[in-house]
Amino acid sequence: MRKITFLILLALLASSCIMYIPYDETRGRGRTNYEPPAPPPPAPRVHAEISITFIYDYLGKYGYWVYLNPYGYVWIPRGVGRHWRPYTEGRWVWTEYGWMWVSTHPWGWIPFHYGRWGWNSRLGWFWVPDVVWAPAWVVWRFGDLYIGWAPLPPEVAFVPGYGFRWGRLDIDVHFWIFVEARRFHSNQLRAWVLPPERNITIINFTVLRNRYTVRERNIIVNDAISSQEIERITRVPVTRVNVRQVQRPEEAGSGVNEVRVYRPEIKQESVTPKSYMKAEEAEQKIRLTQLQRSENLEEIHRREAELLERTQRLEIEKLRKQIQEEARNAPPQEKQKKMSELQARLEELKKKHEQEKQDLQKRQSEEKRIIKKENLRRKGE
Repeated sequence: MRKITFLILLALLASSCIMYIPYDETRGRGRTNYEPPAPPPPAPRVHAEISITFIYDYLGKYGYWVYLNPYGYVWIPRGVGRHWRPYTEGRWVWTEYGWMWVSTHPWGWIPFHYGRWGWNSRLGWFWVPDVVWAPAWVVWRFGDLYIGWAPLPPEVAFVPGYGFRWGRLDIDVHFWIFVEARRFHSNQLRAWVLPPERNITIINFTVLRNRYTVRERNIIVNDAISSQEIERITRVPVTRVNVRQVQRPEEAGSGVNEVRVYRPEIKQESVTPKSYMKAEEAEQKIRLTQLQRSENLEEIHRREAELLERTQRLEIEKLRKQIQEEARNAPPQEKQKKMSELQARLEELKKKHEQEKQDLQKRQSEEKRIIKKENLRRKGE
């Protein structure tokens, strides 16, 4: 009896260890050995890879490639107008990479995040290609009344593993882009950019900020001005915007709490653009484009004059308050001397303001003369 019971238990135990493997016709007729499923395909790379050839072709739809010594082939945007400057049509957002420029141009994902901008008296602003990405390639100026930035020139190089090679950072005074500090959060900064005639005076109201943070793997962070400083000076909270990297340039853009960034790796190549022109030909095309956009000249001039006069009044008011405060705190025996010194500073500022007005009027008159001359020439053709 015990033997029979033992045999029954042994049979039950053996049956519980049997694995059922269903027949799968996709694994071959009669095969019963188990094969694990194929591993899933690798996840797509966040950073796509493109070539310099792609950059040449893509930007060629929006501008002109010109060979310009000593930079090689440079790109000049088409249809931007006489008063256009880099980093003016768009807005600044605070991200994990610091201050990031969000451009309104469809081509903005390239020239404002790779390469450098330079200036030529005949061709205007031109872009020099490079392969390193940054949230914005600018240097800053910061003060109680104004915030400004300027494109880093081509001479400022970034070397992976080393950092920046500044050399001599010599930025022309007219290349600076200044806005009132309270306008820094504007979604349309172009409307608040002050005329360049104001720059010499404003530079004395601001300090240079040219620091970049470089994280591991050469990730560049544009944090020369902190979000806390912007909050203090603008009295508006700074909200950090999430960065989402996308796979195609047409997906790039921004929303309320998000900025979509196309950030490919660019492969270096020794190639030339399929289509390029001589500097003389590009100069003629640029002049024609500026002429076609001249219908807004009166509005541009009016806005420039209003911005100049309003910000000049702000400076006078600030200096007067400073004079009153310093005179009030001065010892009685030095009060009169202090008042005289401060009054002299006020008069000097007024002289600078008057010179700015004259320079603005002179430049605007010259622009009107050029447009009128070009229109007459075209009618005579």
